[in-house]
Amino acid sequence: MKPIAPKTLPARIRVERGVLKKAGSLLSGGGKRRFLLLSDTPNDDPALAPTVGSLEKAGHTVVRAADQDRSPAAVDAILAVGDLSKIGAAVRVAESGYPDLPCVLIPSTREAQFDFPFCNAPSLVLCDPSLPVTDADRKRATVELIRYAVGFDPSLFDLLYTDYDYGALLRRCLAIRCDLLDADKTDLFDRLGTVIGRAVGRATDGETDPAEQLVIGLAAATRYALKIGYCRRDFLPDLVGLLTYHGLPNSALVSDDELIAAIKDTPWADGRNVISLPRRLGECGLIGFDPDDLTGLLPN
Repeated sequence: MKPIAPKTLPARIRVERGVLKKAGSLLSGGGKRRFLLLSDTPNDDPALAPTVGSLEKAGHTVVRAADQDRSPAAVDAILAVGDLSKIGAAVRVAESGYPDLPCVLIPSTREAQFDFPFCNAPSLVLCDPSLPVTDADRKRATVELIRYAVGFDPSLFDLLYTDYDYGALLRRCLAIRCDLLDADKTDLFDRLGTVIGRAVGRATDGETDPAEQLVIGLAAATRYALKIGYCRRDFLPDLVGLLTYHGLPNSALVSDDELIAAIKDTPWADGRNVISLPRRLGECGLIGFDPDDLTGLLPN
């Protein structure tokens, strides 16, 4: 069979309850499609089952990668469903093996809804705010919300002290994510809290929670921004107050030497030591740094 010409999918983000049950109708504008499912998500996954059922009801076909031969000739779109690890693996496969096919992302956890990998502009992201959520996943999503508020949207900051509308905040964060992708500024998000946070994880032999590593890294990055005169002085207590309100840490029992050694052990992909630092609430920037200068960032 000759390859099917890719069809344009609806752009860009749909966040609403029950959206997965009408995926088939949303994706029918360009005719019937054959989707390649790049995920090992089980059939009873709360995101996968209604999506596949809706697609098949609308006349589309869903083929699992394990059931497909090596040639992509018989598929004309990618369907990536699952948690962050499954979505991430699917995106990488889609970019390398099927670069010309449109890709639909359906995150099935709150962490994945906020933090799906930056890629070549997914054609469509479908998020259902009513999917089941665990306490751990809720915490991870809260951490991602804090990162978006600190780096990109000050209006989110005060909302995080309220009984906020999760769907509305998710929609706003995904719009920010797509804007960063369009502007080729994804490093601003990717390096915000992660550079120092992951170093904390290595220095503690992975004993700190990954979500907590991010906010510890965010607080440490803010202290470094204050140290070099990049950040407003009143921002750190505001950030620490928000983290405390949500029961999140702002420091870890890691010495300066342990942190610096872990930073130096980071395999920098581009050969640069660059960190994303908050400048003021809702604004961040990329700054080069000397690992030996990262002292006093993790007070007990």
